Amino acid sequence: MSLKFNFRRLMCGLAAVASVAAGPAYAQDLKKVINAGDITYYAPYTFKDPKTGELMGFDRDILEAMAQKIGATVKWSEYSFADLLSFAPLKTGRVDVYAGAAMTDTPERRANGVSFIDFVYEPFVLFTLRAKADQFKDVDALCGKPVVVNRTGTATGLVKHWSDENCAKAGKPDVEILGSDSSATSLLMLKQGRAEASLNGAGSLSYLNSVEGNIYVPIGKPLNKNMYGMAVLNERKEFTEMLKKALDDLIADGTYSKLLQKWGLPDESSIGQTSLINAGWSTSK
Repeated sequence: MSLKFNFRRLMCGLAAVASVAAGPAYAQDLKKVINAGDITYYAPYTFKDPKTGELMGFDRDILEAMAQKIGATVKWSEYSFADLLSFAPLKTGRVDVYAGAAMTDTPERRANGVSFIDFVYEPFVLFTLRAKADQFKDVDALCGKPVVVNRTGTATGLVKHWSDENCAKAGKPDVEILGSDSSATSLLMLKQGRAEASLNGAGSLSYLNSVEGNIYVPIGKPLNKNMYGMAVLNERKEFTEMLKKALDDLIADGTYSKLLQKWGLPDESSIGQTSLINAGWSTSK
């Protein structure tokens, strides 16, 4: 047997061992770079600082800390929410995970071949301008009034369900639901008087009040609390489990709780002692 033949056998053996060790790993996993899809206009989860233009937020901090746990770095790419909702960036391999998208975990979205690492709750509340608080001491006062919501998310269905249960069944006029293309547009319509109220997450509303002089006030109790998840393709099971374990480690060592506090998120936003996968999209309060 020649030396040349032995060398070839050795190299083939090493390649086989490397293949077994790596399993069905992806190239990006091996390079320890996580490509993450992001939006940049949903504070305090993911947004640009209006003064510095710096990208920041709870979602970003969480994924960066998770990446550090597994010895990886994050490369962020900005998309519109509509782009992410198509799931094309995931399916074409442009990103590995949607991590800064404030994306609600729904069965309909999972039907696109993705799984969600559920990592934070967002209690959703109806709210109005503080100057109009006296007009809406009772949440039922919104029946028949225009309420603006982001048309690309789950808010439309949530407000319609509330209206059906609380207005229509009581013989009152339905809420007039107005659609907008972003939370910023919804706030503008509210300030212009084109809408009497809007719907937003409690964490987001807290942040808005911190930068806008406490001009908003919630109406009644939260309608529900949505579960936000990081979307990953179903076939990337090992990658998903790796991220989940990193998140669980952050919960265990207290980092997760500190980040909730850093971004002003309420206690109700915590997912508890462990993260979940595909836990469900919305839980009633």
